[in-house]
Amino acid sequence: MPGPRNGGARANTAARTRTRKEGALRYAVFALLFFAVLGFYAVRIAVLQLAPDGSSTVIIDGQAVAVTRRTVTIKARRGSILDRNGTPLVQDVLRYRMELDASYFPREDAAANALLYTLLTLSDETGGQIRQTSLPITAGFADGRYLYFLKPETVSSAARARFDAFLDTVGLGEAPELTADAVLDALYARYHLYDEPENELPMPWEERELLYDPHMAYRIACIRYDLETLAFDRANPYLLCADTDVSLITPVREQKLRGVLFCAQTEREYCYPGYASHILGRTGKIQAEDVEYYTALGYPLDAIVGIDGIEGAMEEALRGIDGKMRVEEDANGNILSQTVLTEPVHGKDVYLTVDIGLQIRAEDALAENIAYIAESAQSSGEPQSGEDANAGALVVVDPNNGAVLASASYPTYDLTQFDYTVLSGDPMLPLYNRALLGTYAPGSVFKIGVAAAAMEHGLIDAQAKIDTQGIYTYYDDYQPRCWLFTRTGQSHGLINVVEALRDSCNYFFFDVGRQLGISRLSAFMEALGLGEKTGLELPEAAGILSSPAYTDSKGLPWVGADTLQASIGQGYNAYTPMQIAAYLTTLVNGGTRWESHFVRGVAEHGAKIPLFSDVGAVKGRISLSEQTQKTLLEAMREVAENGSAARIFRGYDVPVGAKTGTAEVGDGGSPNAVFAGFAPLDAPELLAVSVIENGASGTSAGLCVRDVFDAWFGGE
Repeated sequence: MPGPRNGGARANTAARTRTRKEGALRYAVFALLFFAVLGFYAVRIAVLQLAPDGSSTVIIDGQAVAVTRRTVTIKARRGSILDRNGTPLVQDVLRYRMELDASYFPREDAAANALLYTLLTLSDETGGQIRQTSLPITAGFADGRYLYFLKPETVSSAARARFDAFLDTVGLGEAPELTADAVLDALYARYHLYDEPENELPMPWEERELLYDPHMAYRIACIRYDLETLAFDRANPYLLCADTDVSLITPVREQKLRGVLFCAQTEREYCYPGYASHILGRTGKIQAEDVEYYTALGYPLDAIVGIDGIEGAMEEALRGIDGKMRVEEDANGNILSQTVLTEPVHGKDVYLTVDIGLQIRAEDALAENIAYIAESAQSSGEPQSGEDANAGALVVVDPNNGAVLASASYPTYDLTQFDYTVLSGDPMLPLYNRALLGTYAPGSVFKIGVAAAAMEHGLIDAQAKIDTQGIYTYYDDYQPRCWLFTRTGQSHGLINVVEALRDSCNYFFFDVGRQLGISRLSAFMEALGLGEKTGLELPEAAGILSSPAYTDSKGLPWVGADTLQASIGQGYNAYTPMQIAAYLTTLVNGGTRWESHFVRGVAEHGAKIPLFSDVGAVKGRISLSEQTQKTLLEAMREVAENGSAARIFRGYDVPVGAKTGTAEVGDGGSPNAVFAGFAPLDAPELLAVSVIENGASGTSAGLCVRDVFDAWFGGE
């Protein structure tokens, strides 16, 4: 029995051995197949990366030619921004960029240097502007020769970091006294720009001879340095010339230089540099916080989009849709054929309500007005007379539809020379759009609305008079004074609402506001649009309507003194110049509250008859009797002809309505100056509001309004 048992064991062992061998074989076959598939996909991925659309061989003139196919993007042109008359304000212009393509750029130093020498020579002959490189060595010319200076402080921190890393690479990182000549020597040696005879020992750099004249060698080395230290690869061509003239393109193409590309690039051109900057806005690469938003809309990550202003607000209309083109090239990078796969779609044009001529005059007039106030005050030597005036805003609207004709903020900036770091660090805040975001107490301009509310609620009419006493003594604990009593010890006496508005009597409006009550007053002013946004396409502040609702939100009490202060446009009242203009528009036009707007319409690019309308949406209406409106217009005519604005508009060729305001700022500075005017009186075409910070007197802020009226009505 032992025999058979031993034989069975041997048979079982043999069977297990065969099973293990078969299993190992199966695993080996499986592994081989797995790695074969893995290898296939690895090769496929590499092929796709190196030759995106594939390559093949074709017969041209009887010769086999290797052809590479790739698909390129045809960038769509962005729509233009035009003023109300169709005058271009911002538009795309076509420029050609000369770039170096890493796929075909020579790998050998001699060939690379020769190529750059040819490009630089042709550029010099045709007046081309080669880009400034990031190497912190500058050249100066004196005594008939070039001198070179090491200036690392002239480049960005990123460029300095790249330079320091390069110094370590060439063994100069620990040099005790680094000089421009030492760095250039390292560059010349690294890029083989020295004449290096064979079979000779290395010579001191002072005795070496350059292959090119010294300054040309310096320029070549600068570019070679950039190519080495920057991300120069197939996906990142090197921009050599941003705006290449055809006189340079032609000879470069005739020489069929390898690795040189000319790319058509559209750029935004601002037709009136320095004007309407706060309105137009700028374009740029997608901001980090907006990547998810634009990606969801199908934008490529390298897309150029509107960042702010109309460019940002109207991005959907202005953007174009890129096209695609297949390009076939030979091994030398010569283009054999180009086939458009999808045509690019031009962005739409956006027409604004702004009149660029009026916009220019508004910006210039505002700056001149501010300078005049400050200079006059400094000459007078009187404190708080406007010597600190240095900023402000001026808006001009059509009171018949809410269209913005001009919007100026000072100080401003030039979009063609935009530098965010510099501008954002400026203490004068030139990036801040005071016309839409700055909030100011309206001062006596607010009294027009108080008068309208009192008349509509039947408290007064055009004939009703109040005996003003100079000091308002209704409350025991708060007895404010009229400005006239403060200055002269006198009062305005017995006056009606027209006289009270003409003379801007505080006492009259203390009493009317108290009788009206803050609930009715704030409700009426809210219906006029104060305390909420006007509806503009651009960011704007909502302002503050002085009322118990506001103080409750801040955990503050509301007392009688607050009602008196609110009634003369002080207290918590704070509105943007655009809000003040919208509020007055509703009163001037008879009670229609229009939505303020910058955009007149959108049209297909190049449309000969664009379809649009100036009329904005109606945000609301208030009950304003014909008699109330007539009384208000008469009062504002009186202000312009016989009141505080007479110095500005008395004898003006066009009948004008106006109101001035002087608002205390509470920080020891000169009061803010507010001026509102509209014309013609009986059929207003435009209404303007100016606010000059620390302008001291509302009257003085009317100079820029008059200049705008001159521009519109043809005055001198």
